[in-house]
Amino acid sequence: MRRHSFRSVLLASTIAMSTATAAYADSQWEAASTTFPGSIRAGSREVPVKPGDKTTIAIKNLQAGTTVTMLNGTEVLTPQPLTADGKGNLAIPLTVPADAATGLHPLTVITKNPASVSQVMLKLSSIVPAQNAEAYSLQKKSVGERAYQSAVSNDGKLFVTSARGPKDGSRLMRLNAGTLAVEAEAELPKDKKGEQIGVFGVGIDNAHGQVWTTNTLAETVTVYDAKTLAVVKVFPEGSVAHPRDVIIDEANNRAYVSAALTGFVEVYDTKTLEHVGQLEFVVERGKNLFNSTDLALDSAGGKLYSVSRDTPWVGWIDLKTGKSTTVKVPEAQGATDIARDPATGRLYVASQETNNVVVLDKNGKVLADTYIGAGGVSVVWDTVTSHAFAATRAGGTVAVLDKDGKLIANIPMDDTPNHLAVAPDGAVYLVSMYGTVGDKAQTGSVTKITPSK
Repeated sequence: MRRHSFRSVLLASTIAMSTATAAYADSQWEAASTTFPGSIRAGSREVPVKPGDKTTIAIKNLQAGTTVTMLNGTEVLTPQPLTADGKGNLAIPLTVPADAATGLHPLTVITKNPASVSQVMLKLSSIVPAQNAEAYSLQKKSVGERAYQSAVSNDGKLFVTSARGPKDGSRLMRLNAGTLAVEAEAELPKDKKGEQIGVFGVGIDNAHGQVWTTNTLAETVTVYDAKTLAVVKVFPEGSVAHPRDVIIDEANNRAYVSAALTGFVEVYDTKTLEHVGQLEFVVERGKNLFNSTDLALDSAGGKLYSVSRDTPWVGWIDLKTGKSTTVKVPEAQGATDIARDPATGRLYVASQETNNVVVLDKNGKVLADTYIGAGGVSVVWDTVTSHAFAATRAGGTVAVLDKDGKLIANIPMDDTPNHLAVAPDGAVYLVSMYGTVGDKAQTGSVTKITPSK
């Protein structure tokens, strides 16, 4: 088997070479930290890295003067240790061989002063070309900044959230789902510091005419009136850890909110607007973690589904007993979203690291593994067409799959997809965080996808 060699391109403008080789040699027996003393990212979430490309390993928040050595297997990519600048930052350019295999490549990162050893995954992707895109009509509208999620009500209203950061503003908008015209915008409540409580996740309670939003940074949940967008209730700040997604069980007056990356789900009564309990996706206590992200609901069968982002697990909870069942799915790495076909019970899992949609039967057996392009970030099941729609963040596409996981269309979007929602009439809505990579205004958009007539 041929060994692929990653060549490090050392740029004098961005990297300071270490010259204190004697001091470095003297510190080889420094005790190592158990964690990487900064932050590290290989490649980009917004731009796919392909074989033959040039990319960067970006390291931040180190101590000034920390030295870094990087390896691919036993091959040293940095012939001499590199030194972080005065702000603790370091950029290591790499040229990827043209014959490198697509997939995940673990790179070893060794630091000194302080000492640590860790790994970062460099993901190499292939481009999935457009396919049968003419079979779908697209209608696009610019909305907000860093648009995040959307949800569609039974009466044809599309609710869209956007949020840039703790001090940069957030929006909850109601649009006409047919025309995409903005009809109203909520006045968001303030937190204890007097800052706007940003909205991220969103779910619709048609039974009570309300909109539920997750407030990730304030660690709480807010309920709005769907018609007036007036605030109905703000739950206490800090009451739910990193809330991400909210899903409404209208038949049973329940709202479920994922405490992202913890395995916990907070449970609310949608009639009384009270917090009534907590559920947990459990793998093996003390051995494996379930880092939950998105949720899917089987209201009739009384089950709640989720995927684990950082560990390869898919799970469901029996809502009557609270019992958790988990299935290991090695094909799904970096899973972020899950959808369910109510007719067959099949599950569709989209994953960012493995760039795919994995189809499982109702018991968790893998039926199909379909490559969809760089950064599978969201997936929905459309009961009208019996198709799964899956968005790719870096690929900038929406893939359409049949019930067996066969790719039947791939639609270019030229934006940065983040979230999909499906309406009762079968229309699919894509929320994109912003347009082209590097868009400083970070203008989000929503695109309505329907079959061409």
